[in-house]
Amino acid sequence: MARRTETPVASLPTQFEIGRHLVKVSMVMEGRWVVAVDEGPVPGSYRNQAEAWEAGVREADRIDRAGT
Repeated sequence: MARRTETPVASLPTQFEIGRHLVKVSMVMEGRWVVAVDEGPVPGSYRNQAEAWEAGVREADRIDRAGT
């Protein structure tokens, strides 16, 4: 019997408005997500979309607290 392999489907970035910031979460490969705030990448990668989103929210908050 032939073995079926699944080709991962590329996911489109998901965007969220967090206050006055745009947080974009993208899957780069299965189990690896990245995030950008206002088009600036947040260092690191994350195991799932929720972790990447949380990092984006924290970065947006950090930017606001820094007054930029």
